Amino acid sequence: MAACATSYQPNNRWTGGGFSEIPIAADAYKVTVKGNGYTSSERTNEMALLRSAELTRDNGFNYFIVVDSEEYQSTSQFVTPGSSTSTTTGSASAYSFGNRAYATGVANTNTTYTPPQIYTTFKPNVAMVVKFVPDEFAKQASALSVAQVFGLYAEKYGLTVNANEAH
Repeated sequence: MAACATSYQPNNRWTGGGFSEIPIAADAYKVTVKGNGYTSSERTNEMALLRSAELTRDNGFNYFIVVDSEEYQSTSQFVTPGSSTSTTTGSASAYSFGNRAYATGVANTNTTYTPPQIYTTFKPNVAMVVKFVPDEFAKQASALSVAQVFGLYAEKYGLTVNANEAH
């Protein structure tokens, strides 16, 4: 079902999710990825890391750290209406005796009831706070490299990067 899962794209409620970000400091962003009902939490986390790497690169850095991360899910429900179907069958007979007429009959009704059905969809979401790290502090901070994240996820999610960015 990966074809139906949320694509790597800006968040759009009409297409079923995506990423968004807000700057929270000169060197930090909160990145949020919302998935649809066909998206795994692993996918939302990978897309959040990929978006974080893009923001890091776009702000002139090569490394970032995840300061905080929260996974949560939203839920939606769809209820189908209940319904019933009835079928009646019967038979009758009539006869006359003299100037009198007699009739008898039998009827049976069968009703089938289908109760309302509730369908629940779980949609994974992740919110990450990422901080850009200068090259000289990357090792000390155990930072993720933009190149490493691009190498892992750029092709998987259809993001085109320069060859030297994915090393």
